[in-house]
Amino acid sequence: MRSWQPPDCKYIRESVPIGDVAGQLGLKITGNMMHCWRPENHQHGDRTPSVGLSKRRNRAKCFVCDPTPLSPIDLVMSVLGLKFPAALKWMTARYKVPAMAKGEHIQRQERWPERHRVGTSASALETLIRSGIWASLTPAQRSIVPVLDTFADAGTCRVTISYRGMMRYGGVRSQSTVATALKRFRALRFLRVETHRDKDGLRACNTYALCFDDPEFLRLANDCRQRQTEQITQERDLRKNERRKRRAARLLPVNTLSNG
Repeated sequence: MRSWQPPDCKYIRESVPIGDVAGQLGLKITGNMMHCWRPENHQHGDRTPSVGLSKRRNRAKCFVCDPTPLSPIDLVMSVLGLKFPAALKWMTARYKVPAMAKGEHIQRQERWPERHRVGTSASALETLIRSGIWASLTPAQRSIVPVLDTFADAGTCRVTISYRGMMRYGGVRSQSTVATALKRFRALRFLRVETHRDKDGLRACNTYALCFDDPEFLRLANDCRQRQTEQITQERDLRKNERRKRRAARLLPVNTLSNG
C-alpha cells in the first residue's frame, strides 16, 4: 500500500490563488484590496480597505497590521486562528494539492545557528536578514537598502542622496519604484526621512537615517522571526510524525504460521 505523503506546502504558497482563499474565508474583497479581519487595529474599523492582494506574488498584506506579506497558509492561520497543521487540513479539504515527493524534505536543516541576535556579524543588515523580513522585500527594495547602507555615514547612519542616485547604484528604473520602496522601509520603521529646501526654497535631496535599533522595528523583526521559526518547527514535526507512522506500519507483527 502506498504510504501517505504530506501536502506540498510550496505548491500551496505559490499556486493556490490568494484571492480565492480570501473569498473562501468570507473576507470582503474590492478589486485588489480587501478589508482587514482585525478592525480593532484600524482607525474607524478599517472602513477603507487596507489589505493589498498581490496576484503576481500570491500574497496578502495589511499595511497596518502585517510587517511581512502573508501566503495563503499564513492567511488561513491568521483569519481562523489555526495552527499550521490545522491550516493545512483546511487547505487540502478545499483544494486539490499534490503530495510532496517521496524523500523530499519539507524544510532543510539549517547549517548555521538560527537564533535571531543583533551584533553577531559585521553587517548592518543582519537583523533584516535573520528575521526573515529581507526575504519578504521585492528585488528592487533589496537593491535599494544596500545602497543606503553603503553611502550612509558610519557614525550617524545618515545619507543624503537623490532618487536618481538610488536608481543608478541600485539598478532601479523608475522613481515610483524608489518611492514605493522608501514608503515600505518607513512602514517597517527602519528608515526615517528628513526633507530639505535649498536657499531658493526649492526641494533638495532628502536625508535618510537608517535606524535598525528602533524599538518598533525590532519588535516587528522579532514577531516575523518568531512566526517563521514556528512554521519551520511545525513543518519538521509534521514530517517527523509521518516518518514515525511509516516505521510503525513496517513493524506490525506478521503471522508466520502456515498449514504445513
